Amino acid sequence: MGSHSTRRQPRIRVGVDVGGTNTDLILVSDEGEYSHKTPSTADPSESTVTGIVELCALAGVDPSEVGQVLHGTTVATNALIEHEGAETGLLTTKGFRDVLHIGRHRKPHSFSLQQTIPWQENPVVKRRHRKEVTERIYPPGDVVTPLDEDEVLDRTAELVDAGVESIAVCYLHSYLDPTHEARTRELIATAYPDVRVSTSHEVVSQFREFERFTTTAINARLEPVMATYLTRLQERLAEAGCDAEVLIMQSNGGMASVRNVARRPVTTLVSGPAAGVLSAQFEGNALDRSNLIALDMGGTSADISVLPGRVLERDPRDSTVGGYPTIVPMLDIETIGAGGGSIAWFDGAMGFNVGPKSAGADPGPACYGRGNDQPTTTDAQVVLGRIDPDSFLGGDLDLDPERSHQAIQSKLVDATDQERFEAVERAALATLEVANTNMYRAIREQTVQRGYDPREYTIVAFGGAGPMHAASIAEELEVDTVIVPPAPGIASARGLLTGNVKYDVQQTVSQRLETVDGGYIDETFDRLEARGREQLTRDEVDESRWRFERTVDCLYEGQGYELNVPFEGTDGDWHQRVRQQFERKHEAEYGHYFEADPVELLNLRVTAVGEIESYTPREVAAGDEDASDAATTESRVVFGTSLAPESVMVTRYDRDLLKRGNVVTGPAVIDEFDSTVVVHPGWTATVVDNGGIELRFEP
Repeated sequence: MGSHSTRRQPRIRVGVDVGGTNTDLILVSDEGEYSHKTPSTADPSESTVTGIVELCALAGVDPSEVGQVLHGTTVATNALIEHEGAETGLLTTKGFRDVLHIGRHRKPHSFSLQQTIPWQENPVVKRRHRKEVTERIYPPGDVVTPLDEDEVLDRTAELVDAGVESIAVCYLHSYLDPTHEARTRELIATAYPDVRVSTSHEVVSQFREFERFTTTAINARLEPVMATYLTRLQERLAEAGCDAEVLIMQSNGGMASVRNVARRPVTTLVSGPAAGVLSAQFEGNALDRSNLIALDMGGTSADISVLPGRVLERDPRDSTVGGYPTIVPMLDIETIGAGGGSIAWFDGAMGFNVGPKSAGADPGPACYGRGNDQPTTTDAQVVLGRIDPDSFLGGDLDLDPERSHQAIQSKLVDATDQERFEAVERAALATLEVANTNMYRAIREQTVQRGYDPREYTIVAFGGAGPMHAASIAEELEVDTVIVPPAPGIASARGLLTGNVKYDVQQTVSQRLETVDGGYIDETFDRLEARGREQLTRDEVDESRWRFERTVDCLYEGQGYELNVPFEGTDGDWHQRVRQQFERKHEAEYGHYFEADPVELLNLRVTAVGEIESYTPREVAAGDEDASDAATTESRVVFGTSLAPESVMVTRYDRDLLKRGNVVTGPAVIDEFDSTVVVHPGWTATVVDNGGIELRFEP
């Protein structure tokens, strides 16, 4: 896979985020900023390139002028969730064939006798393709049993004969001494050059056999899929006349080259949502707000992330995708089944639910007229007058409000005699109340239950549906400010423009902090940093843009999970300095710390960052507080609750006509191409410098 140099600063950059319904794109150049949506296709490379060509035509530039394409992709995620990918084999230490099956004593549902265990129900590697090899390494890295090279070749031959295309090599304690895994890779590459190999020390060089084995096996399974996709993407770009540098968003919130992602696709499992978090952080920083709650509500789901002054990394104990443990660094994002297509339904006990069932993109909500007769949250918004059928997606998609009315009437109103469902408007409000409560609870789990007070935070609401729900959720959380970015439906694509090239490397050392040698720590950190330098050099990132961040994972001896703290070097009394940082974080996380207990220095981590061109948003034209020039029409909108609905006439505004400084007083509705901003009673909307909207609650 080729890689273009990031030394040049491209004049024209394009961000492309592939979603389940639409592929979102943004183009920025010296002349301006342009956004676009195009329907996602079964092969995402098709909609990606089609969208780029269409966007270039919209911006009046030729695809050959694009210097950089930044891409958020769902290819790896979809392949894992849908149990697709290459036929995969595993080579492991004799006696550890079934680590992938046994897992840990902690199951997804602790007290369920009939639960499905994802890694057992749909194993990443079938048992017949898991082979044992004679070798053994003991801590701290002593070779007890040498690698049997003939056995490696024999077991590999068996796998190849069985149709295996990709092999994961996971030996015990290889994170302490990778020589056996490295030699196995060499042997396979020589004898079977067409077989792909993923070694655990290259994918995730740290302890916890089950998670390390699973992560490596997932990487092996996805590597051919991702490599094929990226090759096809580059070929299509070339056919369109676009020779841009392509960078892929990783789960850690950093960009990576095509070459590196093709080798480590497991790093892209939350690629799209990670870009959304970066977008929220960027919007918050523009208004000097650092404590943020990112709410990205799209067609099928809502992604929620809390930023207490910084982006958070997912805790290794909760780090799963599709039910499979994965311990590569990824941003802390909670996804729930709450989107514009979430279906409202009664269960067998007549309990009312919204989601996680979804009408998806095709057929979509009932108002799309594509065959779905189940009511969704979008249908509820249409019935309540909040979505304008004539301006939805710029009028490109005809909405039929009558179908929304019929779906809610037949499936909700006629199905029960509960007071909340006496009329269509009440049932629609009940639908939104339950959907909002689901998101409210998820946000409380991410904030209150982790020691963060949501009243000290600002919600950044984006995605097509986020700006319609954010104010209601904010009121429940007692949050008084909501930020709605410009073109919120393509906010994740914009977030791609704010990221940097970023690689994480780590090493388990597992030594008592009080006695570990500083020289050994410096030597290990230097070795990790060299690996980061190698990756940045391979991507041709100019050295002047390099930055390295060192951190350590610590825990009290006997604890099951660690906490990550910054590492400031081995000068002075560094042992005590690290301990104090760890204890402060332990107290913040758990409310206490143990002064006398020994601390273990578990993992050393280096984050290698290569800064790329910064994103400067456009400024909208200046105006005063009077927003009347942007007013378009008046319509009836229903607010209130399902037990006390309030129908009011409101002014509707065209967001494209709003100017910096304009103030819209609620109740009101602001229409735009890819979303709708609902300004509830008691709220005001102020247009800020970059065209974003700051909603404030002023009861």
